[in-house]
Formats: sequence, structure tokens, C-alpha cells
Amino acid sequence: MSSIQSLYHQLRAQAFQDPIVRGLFEGTMSWGEACTQADEQVYHEYCSSGEGEDILNAVREVIDRKNMKARRSIQWAEDVQVHTFETPMEVKRSAPVQVVTTTVLFNPNQIKTLVARNLPRDVTSNELTTIFSKHGPIRDVYIPKNLDQNSPYYGTIKGFALIKFMSHTDSTRGFLAEKNKLCLRGKSITIEFAKEDR
Repeated sequence: MSSIQSLYHQLRAQAFQDPIVRGLFEGTMSWGEACTQADEQVYHEYCSSGEGEDILNAVREVIDRKNMKARRSIQWAEDVQVHTFETPMEVKRSAPVQVVTTTVLFNPNQIKTLVARNLPRDVTSNELTTIFSKHGPIRDVYIPKNLDQNSPYYGTIKGFALIKFMSHTDSTRGFLAEKNKLCLRGKSITIEFAKEDR
């Protein structure tokens, strides 16, 4: 790290010897005034000279060495630097490992169906789909109705619904996001996993 810092300070000091760089930094010159055709020619001559080539090679060497340790690769074109950074393995694995771990902890049977209890009697499947679809695609929402003709609640819902997701990771995400938080029309809704997928 210290070698990169010292290289940075050396290059910065060298750059500030240039009146254009200093003018741009201090705000006494705009970008439009900075580069004339003569400056462009001087720049190309410098880059093709031995001194310019040595500085570029030194920078490439230090960065390549540092990036090999960090599991990153850098490709150099002739005149332009093209950086290709490979994501470290820890970052690639972090999201799936978290989902798998969460599923094992909260949904070990990989159930795709959630049960929502204590629902208001006028709740609709569209309303529940809207609430839960932000956690993943919904396969279907089933709201059982009371079919006992002797009951005063005949034709109304039984107070719970089954929300089936397309995947168990989405149902786990929905469970964690809505458990103890979902409230409909003043009623606190209980969320749990179904015993099995219907």
C-alpha cells in the first residue's frame, strides 16, 4: 500500500509542475482552454518517448502486482487503460449464502406458502397479491369462505388466506419482511408458514 501511495504522491507532484494541470486545479483555467493542438502534439511525443514509456510501465507494474493480490485483473491497451475488475469470490457468494442460511433458519422445509391470519372480512386476493408480490412472484392467493349456511358469517371469509409464492426463497423473504409488521384496517395480521404447500 505504501508503494502505491508514494507512487501517487510522486506522480501528483510531477503533474503539478505542469502549468495547465496547476491552472485547472486552481481554477484559473477552464478545460476548454487547457488543450490546444500544440499541447496534444507534445503529449503524444511525451508518451512515445522513453521517459513517458518508463513512467507508464512503472505504474502498470505496481498496479498489476497490487491487483493480483486482490484477485483483480487489469488489461492495458496501447493508448487507453481498460480496467476489468473481477468480483472477489466472497462478494459473489454473499447473497446466495445469506438466502440459503435464512431459508434453513426460518423455512427449513422450503415451504412456498404463507398463511396470513386475523384478516379483515372484506380483504381481497388482489389486495394480498399487491402486498406480498413485492417480495417475489405469487403463484396464487386462496381465501377460504365460510360455506356453513347456518353460520351468521356464511359467505364471508374465514379470516385467513394462503399466499403461495413461486419459490421458497421468496416466501422466506416475505415472511421475514411482513411478520409482526403487517396491519390491515387496524388489524394486526399474523404471518406464518403453512404446514405444507397446497
